[in-house]
Amino acid sequence: MAYLIETGAERYRPDPAYAYAGGGPMRVDQRKLTSFVGLIALGLPCAMLLGTAFGTCFYDTISHYYYAQFWGDVLVGAVVFIGAFLLAYRGQNPAESRLASLAGLAALAGAVFPTRGRGCEAEAFSGRALADFERLNGAELASVVPQSATNSFFELSAASYTIHLAAGLVFFAFLAYQTLYVFTRATDSQRGPDGAPAPPKRKRNRLYYLSGAVIVASLLAIALNKLLGFDGWDEHNLSFWCETLALWFFGLSWLVKGRFFGRALLDEGERLHENARAA
Repeated sequence: MAYLIETGAERYRPDPAYAYAGGGPMRVDQRKLTSFVGLIALGLPCAMLLGTAFGTCFYDTISHYYYAQFWGDVLVGAVVFIGAFLLAYRGQNPAESRLASLAGLAALAGAVFPTRGRGCEAEAFSGRALADFERLNGAELASVVPQSATNSFFELSAASYTIHLAAGLVFFAFLAYQTLYVFTRATDSQRGPDGAPAPPKRKRNRLYYLSGAVIVASLLAIALNKLLGFDGWDEHNLSFWCETLALWFFGLSWLVKGRFFGRALLDEGERLHENARAA
């Protein structure tokens, strides 16, 4: 029996049944990590709403929570985890891996280069500003000056917002494409005798198509507001809710991909494998 703390001569020896299953050493349970990504995508908007319940401003977009005290760290950490996983995600062929890497880079860029603007309708609120500092009589003081077109406390640099916007577009476009066109493919083992996808695959595909449609609809709604400027959009935080829907259904699709829901959506071969492992 292996223990957590081992100090003897045989300590921490590789277990072939554990470390070398699946064709190589140091294997990663990709499905488990996929489920983690799905859970983080589901939980991220909930965490931001939790911050709002504890006094943080209800920002116009999820990206604006970058400027919230504490919750900005939660946002950046979650997005960096998703980006790092996508960079490491191999998928089932090189093309899928390259797509995931592109999305991972976009996620990391979105985390490093924040959006701009206060993103909050409140007259006064607690937050983190990108303020300049100066020395006055040997002491460092923040330069508290009115926000203007040339001096903004909520803008990292002139190019930051453009990079953030482009990164977000690439990231969510990948999510939609991955969900609609990659996850819905059916391999030979997932087809029935008639060549059509077997019932478990059809069930998963329905969830994938629903998730992809919601992601696309959410992106289109945000884009239309950018172009047309709907009245009351920011006051009702509609960008936040569109992004929330996109993230929730992205999370759902990756939970399905990771078989988070147990045996309910397993293929026949996967079910037999699970039974053999349980035995």
